[in-house]
Amino acid sequence: MLLKRKPTQSERSGSQVAVSRVDSVQVRRRRQPPSSGRVRTFLSTHSRTGWQIARMTTGVVFLGAVLWVWPSLMNWLNRPIARVEIHAGFESLNRVKVEAELEPFLVNRFFHLDLEAMRQALLQMPWVREASLRRRWPDRLEVSLQERQAVARWKQDKLITGEGVVFAPASVSEFKSLPLLSGSDDEALEVMQQYLSISQLLRPMGLSVSELQLGSAGSWRFKVDHVTVYLGRDRRMERLQRFVRLYHARLDSRWNEVERVDMRYLNGASVAWQQN
Repeated sequence: MLLKRKPTQSERSGSQVAVSRVDSVQVRRRRQPPSSGRVRTFLSTHSRTGWQIARMTTGVVFLGAVLWVWPSLMNWLNRPIARVEIHAGFESLNRVKVEAELEPFLVNRFFHLDLEAMRQALLQMPWVREASLRRRWPDRLEVSLQERQAVARWKQDKLITGEGVVFAPASVSEFKSLPLLSGSDDEALEVMQQYLSISQLLRPMGLSVSELQLGSAGSWRFKVDHVTVYLGRDRRMERLQRFVRLYHARLDSRWNEVERVDMRYLNGASVAWQQN
């Protein structure tokens, strides 16, 4: 029969301390973070940084390449103008003069052409009514021009269009066959409108206006063939219609003998006959 010895108080205390130390060590080991997570975080951070550096390097290289080839590229794109196409009727407009107006601007290359300045220069030409310009890559310029159409002479040294625009070409000697209109320059449109109205009224009679004048006092007179007709200031259309009736009733058969007709009367007219 074996007898078990009871442990003493000191032995029991030592055993408890040992167990407590072992447990404490085990607890501290469980609280340490796993080392694999730290590795993954480190690799991920450095991977992103590497990609950013690579992208920045690529961008810098690309930008440098662009800056290096840019002058050559622009020189190839921005070419000198090799051909100018001018579209116009050239009835009274002179092609050589148009080309001379454009020439100073053509020292500039394709993208540096000042189209608005060129347009304004062309509009200063007497016969140019409207102008439009367009680039055609790589080296072509298109110019489209609308010419003014002279309907009559204005005073002695100018011409006037159907819109009442007065302009001064270099010479009007070749337009002597056009009717002669006169008045103050700021009344040019009114004079032209009156000319068109009278012409429309007389055309069915085979008559045409050769002269029309608006005097400083606002009085109108016009000339048909060799006959001068005075209309005065007021009731112009009424007096014109009265003149038409008078022509059919009395003047048609003796038109070559008439010198002048005065329509400034209230309800009548006076006729001056040529002296033999």
